[in-house]
Amino acid sequence: MSIPNPNKSRTWDRNTPNDGVLLDLEFNNLYVNDNALQTQRDADIANLQAQINSLVAAVAQSNVPLGAIMEYDFPDIPPGFQIANGQAISRTTYATLWAKIHRAVSGLISSTGRVQSAAHGLVAGQLVKFSFTGGGITANIPYYVVNPTSNDFQISATAGGATLVLTGNQAGDLLTHIQYGFGDGSSTFNIPDRRGVFARGAGQHGLRAKAASGNYDGGSIGQENQDMFQGHFHVQDNGTGATGGSLPLGIYAGYYNYPAYPGTILENVKSPMTDGTNGTPRTGNETAPASTSVQYIIRVQ
Repeated sequence: MSIPNPNKSRTWDRNTPNDGVLLDLEFNNLYVNDNALQTQRDADIANLQAQINSLVAAVAQSNVPLGAIMEYDFPDIPPGFQIANGQAISRTTYATLWAKIHRAVSGLISSTGRVQSAAHGLVAGQLVKFSFTGGGITANIPYYVVNPTSNDFQISATAGGATLVLTGNQAGDLLTHIQYGFGDGSSTFNIPDRRGVFARGAGQHGLRAKAASGNYDGGSIGQENQDMFQGHFHVQDNGTGATGGSLPLGIYAGYYNYPAYPGTILENVKSPMTDGTNGTPRTGNETAPASTSVQYIIRVQ
């Protein structure tokens, strides 16, 4: 920076008159210089602090991979993150994330049932969705990747199912993670919406078995599952005053004639109630564990 008064007002020596006006002028010049230096110092400190903050943010982001989703329960969303609420964001501003989830489809080969997409990087069993309808494909419907090679692959409608028959040629886009969306189709894309739903580990557990039909299985990454509860029967009075037999689930709305026992049984299966030991069951319009609500954010750049 330049000093406002780089030179003394005069050369001072023992012969200089003891003139108050001259001294006042000299002190004023020094005061102006001091103020200028202080202003520059404050600006330098502010600039240094901004650089430190930027470096801290960069280090923090470097520890969170692009596209990673994490819990953050405060309104001051960190730089480079967005709330995971399904919002549409710019394909240009967030070009690196868009490139991570987007692939171009150059065509469909009906004779081999293969989707052409150069260097797609997809793996067998991965879920994808397409931006177009045609050639045997429906837009925004999840499909499983089957028999991938470097530049093409087949698809199926179900995990482990038969490969889809492609009926014609078509080009467009695909998403490598089905929780994202195509936005307006040209300038934006949607990030995942994690509001109101629980996360579950993808894939099949190596050891823990369900009550029936194998081990716990969360499906492929991005798979969307509805709430449900385990199928069962209700033990019901058999009409003689003794407990016996069982009635299929689903007869709550009406009466059920169960002929396996003598006489005619007309019983209405009631809503769940306490067994006298384990408390009153809580009921609602979904099946859910005890929970606390959190906010999820996603690193977008």
